[in-house]
Amino acid sequence: MIKSVEKALRLLEILSEAREPMRLRDVAAATEMTRSNALRMLQTLQDLGYVRQADGSALYEMSLKAFQIGARRISHDGLVTAAHPIVQELADRVEANVLLSVRDGTYCVVVDRIESRAFVRTFAQLGAREPLQAVSAGKVLLAYGSQAVFEMVAANLVPLTPRTIVTREALEAEMEKVRRQGFATTEGELKQDAKGIAVPVRGRLGDVVAALTASGPLAKMSESELAGYVVLLRDHAARIEAAWSGGFRQA
Repeated sequence: MIKSVEKALRLLEILSEAREPMRLRDVAAATEMTRSNALRMLQTLQDLGYVRQADGSALYEMSLKAFQIGARRISHDGLVTAAHPIVQELADRVEANVLLSVRDGTYCVVVDRIESRAFVRTFAQLGAREPLQAVSAGKVLLAYGSQAVFEMVAANLVPLTPRTIVTREALEAEMEKVRRQGFATTEGELKQDAKGIAVPVRGRLGDVVAALTASGPLAKMSESELAGYVVLLRDHAARIEAAWSGGFRQA
């Protein structure tokens, strides 16, 4: 591993997680670098356009360049562009945030998101990157993914809340359940009050390439209410597949 690259990327991760611009000394402390090394790294990243000084101050923050790179990567196959109007239509019909997510290694990444008008509290921002086993979309992507990805996730299970899956046996059982019922749910497994329901979105060959989710501080639902959400999610997932050039086509 090239240490300078590792440090630069770690520095960007720290800046991305900060709620406000950071002082040089705080950046140095968070990255475990000397102030002089942190300053040189910040200046290099600033020259490349990934970091900027906030409003001409001595404080540092991320620019949107990294987001632009990620957005270009996602937009190449047209999935988000095709899905967005359908994601919006679903959000208009449910009292929940609606998310479209894809897998990135052992993480689930939100690539499109419409916030509910029913509540203000937000759980998953656009670009949010969470462990596959801890969110409903991630469970869908993991359940229909490769054994190699499952092994990587199973080897690195950590508790995020008291309800997070932390054993291989529990993870295997959950994946079997997702495949059997064709959807995934979570409740308090990433954040205490967050709930989610997700269904697969399939590519041309029938492989699961994304997940469509309704999430938020959802009230406790009856079986019939849950079934209603699943029907809506499946209907809109099928519409995404039909609208996307790379989507699954029924024979």
